[in-house]
Amino acid sequence: MTRERIARAALELLGDTGPADLTMRNVGQQLGVSPRALYNYVADRRDLLSEIVAACQADRPAPRLDPRRWRESLRTYCRELRSWYRAHPGMLALARAEDLTPFAAPDMLRADDALVAFFLAIGLRPQDAHRAWSITVLHVAGFAEVWDAWHDRPPAGADPAAWTGIPPLTPDEELPHLRRVVAESSVESPDALFETVVTMLIVGIETML
Repeated sequence: MTRERIARAALELLGDTGPADLTMRNVGQQLGVSPRALYNYVADRRDLLSEIVAACQADRPAPRLDPRRWRESLRTYCRELRSWYRAHPGMLALARAEDLTPFAAPDMLRADDALVAFFLAIGLRPQDAHRAWSITVLHVAGFAEVWDAWHDRPPAGADPAAWTGIPPLTPDEELPHLRRVVAESSVESPDALFETVVTMLIVGIETML
């Protein structure tokens, strides 16, 4: 038993059940030990949260950002960031449910600092670099939390391959525009849709430049 092993078990629990079930008792059950045994390694639930954040951040890939090829570089960064979010299901929900910022040590923010430095290097003003950083994270995290999460862990009986985000429509419903796009559009894979999201992000940054 180690602090990291406990944190990894908590991350698995988060992905399976969500933040509401993140208790010392449930983490102990995940590991097959009593909650009392966990207290030999983590002081309390707050200490556990700190270790969870550290374990999650340890998996975050170092950014590979080149201002000379900024469009391609940003696209690669967004793909890797999306993969990181998908590898830790439940963390975004936990971050919404509880304030995790006190557990973010300076070395955990190096990836974000590198992204801001990248936006400054391509010519954005500090205010716009802040906006670009925030919007990049929002785009990628939001896609992973909503679209990817539904496809990665669909509700029982659902067919992710046929999901468009639009409920079935009948001809008598007065929603002509939604009916038209459903009828005339093919179902895109999450990967294809994500590439469009990143393209729109890049166009927005070009506008700021």
